Amino acid sequence: MTLTVPWALLLLLPAAVWWWRHPGPGRWLRAAALLLLIAAATGPRLAEGGGGVDLVVVADRSASMGDRRGELDGILAIAGGQRGDRDRLALVAVGDGARTVQGPAPAIPAAHDAGMPDDGSDLAAGLAQAAALIAPGRSVRVLLVSDGEATGGDPVPGAARIAALGGVVDVLAAESGAGPDAAVVQVELPPALRVGESFLGRAVVLGDRDEPRAFTVRREGLVIASGTVALAAGRPQAIPFQDRPAPGGVHRYEILLDDRGDRRPGNNRWQAALRVEGGERVLCIPRGGHVAMILRAAGMAVEEREPGGLTLADLSGRTAVVVEGLDAGRIGAGGQRALATWVRHLGGGLLLTGGRMSGGAGGWHRSPVEEVLPVTFELRDEHRRLTLALIIALDRSGSMAAPAGPGRTKMDLADEGAAAAAALLGPRDEIAVFAVDSAPHEVVPLTRVTDGAAIAREIRGIRSQGGGIYVYEALAACAKAVGRAVASTRHVVLFADAADAEEPGDWEPLVDRLKAAGVTVSVIAMGRETDVDAELLRAIALRGGGRIAFAEEADDIPRLFAQETVVVARSSWVGSPVALRPLPAATELLGALGPEPWPTVTGYNLAYARPRAQTLALAPGDPTAPALAAWRFGTGRSAWLGLDLGAESEAALRASPVTAPLVASVVRWLAGDAPPGDGLLSAERHGRTVLLRLEAAASATAGPVTAVLAGGGGEALLYPVAAGLWEGEATLPRDGVVIPAVGLAGGLVLGPALTMPHPAEDAPRFDRPAGAVVLESVARAGNGRLREDLRDLFARPPSPGTPRDLAWPLAVAAFLLVAMEWLIVRLGLGWPRWRWPLRRRTAAAPAPAT
Repeated sequence: MTLTVPWALLLLLPAAVWWWRHPGPGRWLRAAALLLLIAAATGPRLAEGGGGVDLVVVADRSASMGDRRGELDGILAIAGGQRGDRDRLALVAVGDGARTVQGPAPAIPAAHDAGMPDDGSDLAAGLAQAAALIAPGRSVRVLLVSDGEATGGDPVPGAARIAALGGVVDVLAAESGAGPDAAVVQVELPPALRVGESFLGRAVVLGDRDEPRAFTVRREGLVIASGTVALAAGRPQAIPFQDRPAPGGVHRYEILLDDRGDRRPGNNRWQAALRVEGGERVLCIPRGGHVAMILRAAGMAVEEREPGGLTLADLSGRTAVVVEGLDAGRIGAGGQRALATWVRHLGGGLLLTGGRMSGGAGGWHRSPVEEVLPVTFELRDEHRRLTLALIIALDRSGSMAAPAGPGRTKMDLADEGAAAAAALLGPRDEIAVFAVDSAPHEVVPLTRVTDGAAIAREIRGIRSQGGGIYVYEALAACAKAVGRAVASTRHVVLFADAADAEEPGDWEPLVDRLKAAGVTVSVIAMGRETDVDAELLRAIALRGGGRIAFAEEADDIPRLFAQETVVVARSSWVGSPVALRPLPAATELLGALGPEPWPTVTGYNLAYARPRAQTLALAPGDPTAPALAAWRFGTGRSAWLGLDLGAESEAALRASPVTAPLVASVVRWLAGDAPPGDGLLSAERHGRTVLLRLEAAASATAGPVTAVLAGGGGEALLYPVAAGLWEGEATLPRDGVVIPAVGLAGGLVLGPALTMPHPAEDAPRFDRPAGAVVLESVARAGNGRLREDLRDLFARPPSPGTPRDLAWPLAVAAFLLVAMEWLIVRLGLGWPRWRWPLRRRTAAAPAPAT
């Protein structure tokens, strides 16, 4: 108990005099009320939860810590062994940001930092989180475990704040490597080139001692310069180089400085990118396609490549790209995003052709590419020939709680995939959904899809919990549900983590019985084909007569669910001969194609034209679908040709005198002739922050403009700062190349290709204090010390506890006594009388008369 205003006790003297001079009824009630009021005036406080000490470990988990990150388990174990009854432990992990792994608790925290990027060391953020964990009335010690190579803000103010809150900051320094340090500190490239131009570039290197170092300059792995540079301690040295990159597009350069014996080898490598304009050509995917042959015969410059690993850099400098008859999975999730970004933001032209493995059956529905196409590959119930019973089992094990992007988990995307499958079904179809961990949990019982929105809400409510998925339990639940289905086509989709799927049960006979009953089983696996349980899942799909698809990126899960549903519904390819019918828009858009009749085809993809699209030709079968459609989208153009040019049965299509001119005209329209925008977009990088500056005519636009960092950098608003000048900041992604672009009324303005030269953790530090100096400053500002051992981590004054103010309760009690005195004495109600019940007497029975 403490009194914040102890001198208020002097009020007892006048209170005693007043009480003595006012005798009469109720004086003892008045005395008690006076004493309570005087006690309230002293500001009494009672401490709660006292005793014990909180130890907050702020652990540097950045790449520069190397193998020393593994020592955290031992540090936490030693700290846990020193705990008293009321002591608590907390852990904050630091990388490119900070995350509280465990708040103050009696338990020993787990030494991990799932989802924490290690390409930075934001000690300032870590100490800020530690300060936020300090509870009032608790005695606190913060233990910072780091090498001091901070990449965020200054950590010293954070340590000073902890000291101001009554804590101390001790530092356990990780030893830095010994030896010299040399680094590439700057690379100068032109913002852009035209094809055929050469340039003179320059790399600037710096070292902390006099010595020779070998260097190499490469473009896409090709050595364009090499030699030895004589470093002078503290004086920058220039390495000139020249190059003439032949094809248009984005080219990557790499400058390497010999890192043998270097204290910080990560900063001996610098990556840069250069955009080369002009020399436009058509990129055809895959190699050996019929469209490439047609375009070459038409005199176009054609480049062919296989689909895998497609990036925005591969597309830059091309004016048209043809993807011929491919499954979307062969392009990959990253390639699909690159194609969509290239059309939407960089003015590209895309032609997607059909086939039995393209369109909806090829997984293009719900893909990023479908968003920029003039058609959609949805399933419409009026064109369905068969009813479908779809039984879905979703893995909801603990591994599905892993993050898969900002604010999303793998489970969220799996839910979205199952909801996407449900959205493709009609009221004649049936669906059942199970969430499975060590046992199946029925989320949606077998039901007709009459209210798809309600079913989707139930599915999206599934959350990750439990251990690994038990495959047998999942298949058994699906088998029981599918046995009650009445649809003509019955299909089971098992979604599981390829790295965490178990099989406690004899699943082979179960799948055999399903297949014998006409039920097929497919698997969508989260992970890679090389994961530990991938073979099990592949065997299930093979034995069940279905397919298996691996989602290496969680974002691809909804598309794979949609593809599986479309394939099973068997309504994305119409295999009946039809004579193509041109529409007037074909001549308006492409010009005259000759008097010859359009060919007859043996089949076509079912698709639906979007409202703004131009349908150039129809396949008038049952149902009718656009055989050729086109539109402008964003800053680019796209077209859909829903025919299988490569099929053996389409010899007449390939031989038709209309086909070659038609395809060539479509690609020429896609390549377009849009002039570049009248303006200049420049970029200045500071770490991962980029200052974008747009110079254009003052009348080009009013107010802020939006700049897109095509390739994964998001968007940035540029605000007018002067007549004809706009500025704004954007953040670079940690890897990959982005191209800033601004769309103006006069056209598209592109900036220089941008990439992070190296992880932030590896940035040269010649102009910053050494790690040891930073740690010493942190300890001094935090009223702590540099530790050489882990003894007495909880040796702090016991926590005083959280004070509870007693003034108000005492004042309320005094008010109640005054009210009682007023009722009893002033109103004459008198004192209450209580009558105690008579005790029941137990008397002995009288003795009988003698």
